[in-house]
Amino acid sequence: AGGEPQQLDLESSCSSPDTRIHLQAGAAAIAPPQLAQEACKDAEEDRPMPWGFELYLLVQHFLFLSNYTVVLPTANEYMLSLGGSSWLAGLAMAVGIGSGFLTMPFAPCIIKRAYKTLTVPPDGVCFRSNALYGLGQVLRSPWLLVVGQGTKCVVFGCSGNALANHAVYSCAGPKFRSSSTALRANVQSLGMGFGPFFGALLTKIDLRAGALTLNAYTSPGWFYSLAWLAMLAWLLFVPEPARLFEEGPAAGGAGQTSSDPEAAKRMPDSKISWGLLAVAATTVAGALWEVSTSTIAQQYFGWNLMSSCLFIGAVFMFGMVSGEIVRAASRRLSVNEADIVLSGLFGLVLSSLMLYWYVPAVAPAGIVVGNQVLHAIGSILVITCVNAARSYCMTIAMRRAAMRSKACKETANLGVAFGMAIGRALGAFLGMGLAALPGGCNLAAACITGLSLLVLIPVAAPTFFKQLRSA
Repeated sequence: AGGEPQQLDLESSCSSPDTRIHLQAGAAAIAPPQLAQEACKDAEEDRPMPWGFELYLLVQHFLFLSNYTVVLPTANEYMLSLGGSSWLAGLAMAVGIGSGFLTMPFAPCIIKRAYKTLTVPPDGVCFRSNALYGLGQVLRSPWLLVVGQGTKCVVFGCSGNALANHAVYSCAGPKFRSSSTALRANVQSLGMGFGPFFGALLTKIDLRAGALTLNAYTSPGWFYSLAWLAMLAWLLFVPEPARLFEEGPAAGGAGQTSSDPEAAKRMPDSKISWGLLAVAATTVAGALWEVSTSTIAQQYFGWNLMSSCLFIGAVFMFGMVSGEIVRAASRRLSVNEADIVLSGLFGLVLSSLMLYWYVPAVAPAGIVVGNQVLHAIGSILVITCVNAARSYCMTIAMRRAAMRSKACKETANLGVAFGMAIGRALGAFLGMGLAALPGGCNLAAACITGLSLLVLIPVAAPTFFKQLRSA
């Protein structure tokens, strides 16, 4: 009324696609167009993931990974008690985390719809699969464990990491994507740490009700059946997140045309391909340690089931804490992600050398204890380096793919999910089988050393590493 222009709240005006149109119209009268666009862009980049939906995804991933590790210390003995073998136990662990690759090709089409609807099937399937695992002793069938573990991950393949990565790039601003990805990886490590702790507590249960038995072998299945049922109930109160940053049907966004050379880049380049390979390789290395250590601690160290559970859980917990320290330091100090990857891979090579069993068959007790301490320290460092290298390789690959085109981003998202699922499955199968062989400790450690060297070799090229740092 007094001739003074009305001030606009630029940050709140950027909260939805519709209000951006009004922002641009009003900003033209009071400020240069470039200034208004820059303010809107800054507000968008500062937008985190919707907390309610992100919290649900974090708890879901925590529960899924703890469901995987809770049976690690007892899976081999459970299978043997039903007439199976160590390799069959390894197969059960492998399909329990890797069968999701069967549904991964459908992820790009399914994720285009509501996120919340897509989280219902995996919760329901996990509820049923854990019940089958608990019924193993009732039906006296080792293959029931394989079926129970295998069906647990089938639907999770198209709605686990694939959905979470898609949500990060569709619902969060660029400044929060790296942090959200690293946070999810740390929560997964936390879940893998709590799994053995839960397993240690569940070993104390020994109840019988008719043909149904609750003991150290079956109680994890029944416990997690109830947990997944609670997740289904919680989902009723979780709101569907707004996809403020999702690109339109045209590859590369609305601002590009078919003549734009960037829009034609659908396939990953060498840097993205290396990042996907690094995610898969570090996942195999981590799973190898996870599964083999549960057997090594009992066969080589002479520890009981409770001590093995607590040791594995403590290592995962330390890995989560160290991952959070790395995440906080990288944000505060603006550390380049490629430098974190290089340090993680180099540290993985060195720490894997501490996992070998150097003591001969007959040795003084002091030397044996020294090798056990060396192995324990190496285990902590291996998990820390695996988490750091995998998280930031994933971030580099996804960001570089998003810069090329939408189609390339979807391909990279599928590649990350596929690499993690198959990597954990292969690592679990090899870890359980190799650990039971003579010299299994050294065989498992050699695989970890070889995988880390395989991924580290390309980074040794100065030109390749320079391009990674500029991604």
